[in-house]
Amino acid sequence: MGLVAETRQAMRDSPKEIFNAYVFLCTWIFSLAGVAKGFDEGNIASLVVQKRWMETFNVHHQSTAEYANTKGWVVSIATAGAVFGCLGCTYFNDRLGRRWALRGATAIYIAGILGQGLCNGNLSGLYASRFVAGIGIGVTTIVPPTYISEIAPKSIRGLLTLQYAACQQLGVVFGFFINYGVTKHYAGTNKQWMLPTLLQVVPAVVWGLGSFFTPESPRWLMSKGKRQSAAATLAHLRKLPVEHPVVVAELAGMDMQLMHEMESVAGSTQWDLLKETFIPVENRRRFFLIFMATLFSQWSGANAITQYSPTIFGYLGIVGTEITFLATGIYGVVKFTSTLAFALFIVDFIGRRRSLITGILLQIATLVYVGAYLGATKDMTAAHISSTPTVSRASTGAIVAIYFHAVAWSIGWFSIPYLVGAEVFPTRIRSLNMSISMAFHWAFYFGCSRAMPSLLAVTHKYGAFAFFAIICLASLVYVFLAMPDTTGRSLESLDSLFQRPWYTVYKVAYATPDEMKIEGRDMTPKDVEDFAKSKIEADGWIEQVEGGAKAEKNNTSVM
Repeated sequence: MGLVAETRQAMRDSPKEIFNAYVFLCTWIFSLAGVAKGFDEGNIASLVVQKRWMETFNVHHQSTAEYANTKGWVVSIATAGAVFGCLGCTYFNDRLGRRWALRGATAIYIAGILGQGLCNGNLSGLYASRFVAGIGIGVTTIVPPTYISEIAPKSIRGLLTLQYAACQQLGVVFGFFINYGVTKHYAGTNKQWMLPTLLQVVPAVVWGLGSFFTPESPRWLMSKGKRQSAAATLAHLRKLPVEHPVVVAELAGMDMQLMHEMESVAGSTQWDLLKETFIPVENRRRFFLIFMATLFSQWSGANAITQYSPTIFGYLGIVGTEITFLATGIYGVVKFTSTLAFALFIVDFIGRRRSLITGILLQIATLVYVGAYLGATKDMTAAHISSTPTVSRASTGAIVAIYFHAVAWSIGWFSIPYLVGAEVFPTRIRSLNMSISMAFHWAFYFGCSRAMPSLLAVTHKYGAFAFFAIICLASLVYVFLAMPDTTGRSLESLDSLFQRPWYTVYKVAYATPDEMKIEGRDMTPKDVEDFAKSKIEADGWIEQVEGGAKAEKNNTSVM
């Protein structure tokens, strides 16, 4: 049986109740936080090419080289703040829970957005406000994927986790198209840059308030010893009785892993968790996998292309502010729709690994074409290009290639670090390692974003695309050897993948039919009965849920 058929069979074997509106609502509320990153990318990319914005912040008199440096700092400073947000959120994510960590980050993010929109042309104030907003954005790249992976049914975990990634691209659409619409009506006024900036607050208010209507992660509750609350919450998310085999099996998997981890590293400090990450070879391999995925994801150049897309479209022959914003808006739509299609129709059917390899191959092809075009036309004027039919057609082809590059990254490197990073780590060290990996994500993002204007200038534009193509080629080799496909595997059954050298993972990259089966489907009634009895005898968490679930659920929902 093929992977598509196996995944469909696993979904058919699952109780239909687990695919319910409530679990999708919780997913969508947390996913909406992904808008923060994308909205910032689309908005700032549009602002730094506006004449009014340049005049307001008194940078219009700078030379090309000077402004390239200023633009690099303005665009990238938020990513520097995101590094600190990622590193600082571990404590709050583990101690306060996923929901309060998100709420705190939302407040910080809103403060940064208000500072950017109301700084009245003060460049230092803009830098500081973007750094503060970046702290909030950094946290929103950790908490939602972790939360969603912890509440999602195994058979559609990839689908639900990628809703967050799709919302990031939705944010890019907002950033570009809002700037396009505002420019059409308020060009040459301060509203042209202030209004799009301040509108970033609106989705933040929505997901911040929405978090009060979601439950805490059952895995986090279990890790804090709140087993009755965890059982009640999971049963509510699955719309199944707490004694149902699927619910019991999921709770059993959580409980057994947590008991093992807590027995081995009980009372550990952050330093202990770091040692647990790097000393056991299995965990070290997990970390190295995510580190390399993050490195290749950012240095493949797609985020930098997005952040400077109005400038790049200008290199490819699109002129005029409005038409440039329209082209970049379409670019954002392409990224959003391809990411959403990936989440809905691809990731849980053909798997992460096949999707990633396909995306990398398409990235290489498009980067090579754009680089070749820019290299061939580097000495031509815009008039010469437009007046030469063959060159003009090549220019159109390069623009189309940029759009296909957006599709390639959306089904490849863009989504994979979020999916795999949230799935491969044991619960005990998952939050810490997600924070570290996302800190690297933002550090690499900062480096690539900061270097992009200078890289384009020094390499005569085409060299930047050649550089990114080489990075993609190296990533293709690494992915073939070391990247497993986690589709359909339970979070608690991934250990065997990391008990072998990284360069041999390709031999066991895909899940076996047994690993595709839903948790609890192979448990006999006797297994379920024995497990339930053992838990009732230990602390009564199943039996007591019948009488206390309602009260505990209410308490959980308002925390």
